[in-house]
Amino acid sequence: MFDNVVGCRPIDMIYVDPAPLKEMVRARGLPRTEFITSTAMEEIAERLSTAEAAWEAGEFARLSKICRSIIGLSEEIGLESLAQVAGCIAGDVGRNDTNALAALVARLVRVGEASLSALWDLGHLRL
Repeated sequence: MFDNVVGCRPIDMIYVDPAPLKEMVRARGLPRTEFITSTAMEEIAERLSTAEAAWEAGEFARLSKICRSIIGLSEEIGLESLAQVAGCIAGDVGRNDTNALAALVARLVRVGEASLSALWDLGHLRL
């Protein structure tokens, strides 16, 4: 019955722009930049979970608001891929296309987790 079913696992390219972090180090120093970055990463992780819960509850206005906050946090620390996906959701909420929105929320979580992981892995590099 399910012989013709093909499973696929999307792979998203993650882009981390080091320029905002370099500028932050120049302006505020490394210790302050590390604090700001770790705080932003924690906030993003929490908001990804909150965005998923808002989607599941059908709270689309709240989902849009959460995504706008993810955009700001992501741009501050150079998580460009995450900011782009969050922007797509914030812009598409009013279109009432629940299938597209479901795919975007799933992508937001995937890209968010991968972006946070990529930034964490870059933590040992010199800014």
